Amino acid sequence: MTILYIKKEKDDLLASTYQNSHKSTKKFISSLIEDKQNATITIAVALAKDDRLYNYMKNKDYDHFEYNKISNQMRKYTRFENVWIQIVNNKGQSIYRSWDTLKHDDLHFRKDVKQTLKSKDITRSISVGKYDLSIKARCPIFDLDNSFLGFIEVITHFNSIAQKLKEHKIHSIIIVDKKFNKRIKYPFSKRFINDYYLVNKNAQNKYINIIKNKNIEEFLHLKKYKIIDNKLLISYKLKDRDNEYLGSILTFIELKDIDTKKINLYHKQTIILATVILLIILILFILYVYYLNSSHSKRLNRKLKNHIKQLRIQEGKKQSILDSQSNIIVITNGEEIINANIQLFEFYKNVRNLKEFKEKYYCICNTFLDIDTDNSYIKNIDYDGKNWAEYILFNSHKHFKVAIKNHKNVIRHFSINVSKRKVDNYLIVTLTDITHIMEQKEELKYLNNNLEKIIENKTKELKELNESLEDKIKDEIYKSKEKDRLIFQQSKITAIADTLKNIAHQWRQPLSSISTATSGMQLQKEMNVLDDEEFERTCNTIIQNTRKLSKTIDNFTNYFIEEKCHTNFSILEATNNSIKFLESIFHENEIEVVFNYDQDFIINGFKVEFQQCITNLLDNSIFALSKIKDKNKRVILLNIKNKKLHIKDSGNGIEEKNLSKIFEPYFTTKHQSYGIGLGLYMVHELLTKHMHYKIDIKNCEFSYKNDTYKGAEIIIDFN
Repeated sequence: MTILYIKKEKDDLLASTYQNSHKSTKKFISSLIEDKQNATITIAVALAKDDRLYNYMKNKDYDHFEYNKISNQMRKYTRFENVWIQIVNNKGQSIYRSWDTLKHDDLHFRKDVKQTLKSKDITRSISVGKYDLSIKARCPIFDLDNSFLGFIEVITHFNSIAQKLKEHKIHSIIIVDKKFNKRIKYPFSKRFINDYYLVNKNAQNKYINIIKNKNIEEFLHLKKYKIIDNKLLISYKLKDRDNEYLGSILTFIELKDIDTKKINLYHKQTIILATVILLIILILFILYVYYLNSSHSKRLNRKLKNHIKQLRIQEGKKQSILDSQSNIIVITNGEEIINANIQLFEFYKNVRNLKEFKEKYYCICNTFLDIDTDNSYIKNIDYDGKNWAEYILFNSHKHFKVAIKNHKNVIRHFSINVSKRKVDNYLIVTLTDITHIMEQKEELKYLNNNLEKIIENKTKELKELNESLEDKIKDEIYKSKEKDRLIFQQSKITAIADTLKNIAHQWRQPLSSISTATSGMQLQKEMNVLDDEEFERTCNTIIQNTRKLSKTIDNFTNYFIEEKCHTNFSILEATNNSIKFLESIFHENEIEVVFNYDQDFIINGFKVEFQQCITNLLDNSIFALSKIKDKNKRVILLNIKNKKLHIKDSGNGIEEKNLSKIFEPYFTTKHQSYGIGLGLYMVHELLTKHMHYKIDIKNCEFSYKNDTYKGAEIIIDFN
């Protein structure tokens, strides 16, 4: 009886291990397929962003597609050994394949193609085509007018999934259902098992031979695992989006590759424990007989107590094995709890031991909650004459659950399983916590039921965000225009100040001459020494200087004359006007100005604005040169060559860190009393935005009259 009990315990543990392998393998396959689908759709979206694709599709220039090169590169540099790329037009015709030359065949026989043509959206699928069972991702192609041109499809295969399984010692055979035989006209692997197409090229013959001479249907639709030839056989069904069966992935795990060390250890320990118990019983019997027939009863009594102590130690080891299980395990005779592992008291923290548990609850079934929404939940009720445990045991092929509140009053969900020991008819109840799985199912159910509402809310949020962004953009545009208006107004004020300053410079010498002549004539009159000749000469001097003042006013009037439209004007004349405008300031600061040119040419724009730009540039050079102590080294060179105006000065240049900022508004290297940083900004705005010319500034070295100078160079490009 003991041997049968030990064997039954080992078989149960092995069955549990194989069932766990069955579940984990299916979960692993599912995650591999999901990862492959995500990678495939990522490639499709990336390829669809190529602008050349839109042009080729729109112009029907299909000969320029070179996706076969991309497939080869992916085969060489990534884990994707076989990535196929197909272009399908808006009529559902294949116009390009990276792996074949076949064109213009109709793909409407595929449900996933019809779905993409209808939705015109990104889609993915697992389907059977003319070549293979494969994973596919499609991304729509639109032109600039948002007209649907077709879609690009990226196709990946199951070989890499099979290889990944093999790396984990899981061997696979991927089979397509025989109903698709007529559809597969150009089989990729060219391998068949009876009437069934074999997908993966790397399938090993020893596993193919296992199912080849048997009823293959038996293996394709397995609901549980199957042990055959010392191999654990598991079937994973492949279905499309409409839940249509496509085929199966049959996996084989060698039993020697499944970790059963703990089971073997438990088996050995149980045998040892049983042997020890039998030996102890035998020894106790011998001792008892010896005790009845011996005068050394006291000594034997002490030995008996010692052996009983050892027996309790062995029972403790058995309890330790029970406590090492992660699930809640309860052993009952059908009426009351006989034993339980420590996980029971970890969950019911308001009790410390089995005695307290039975006093408070009597039966664990008294804590089961009544979940009306799901018939798979067990309740503490009568099931046609059977209690809950007997009902589960009688329906062992079904999956049952229970809901129990923990010490924090939080509902936890468990899968519940009941098995029966043949030796003593005890029932073993195992509860596995599946709360996280149920929460995920509820979350998916909620998302599925509220998907349209979630999409509607997100669309509304995006619309409100878009309207908010539009208001902010309009506000920023208004602020930018207002800022530009203020900048131009400040620039005009600065130009007026510069004009008044230049007029003052131009008038200073004529007014001084008039004042001197008038004072001299008045003094001669008082001394009675003023003759007619001297009077005539003095009057001529006054008239001459008065004309000079009048001419200055005319020059300034012509210089700042208002222009209402673009005109054609001479670059040479405009530059000379700016030089003459500052002539008195050059003279006052002892600056030598040289203007050379290879040819004159005509440009179109506002002449006065252009002259103001040149004047502003020269004014900056004057400021830089005024700091040069040696007045003999104050030089400005202007040169027109190849339709470019170069302005160089000997003012030692600009710090390198400031060169990139020189045309920014309000940036200035002058003291605040000399400027507000708008001059060069306005020059840049007028020349680049108003007249569409280029202007640049840099530091340079140049030679003039056998001397070398260092300074700044302005280049205006009229080309």
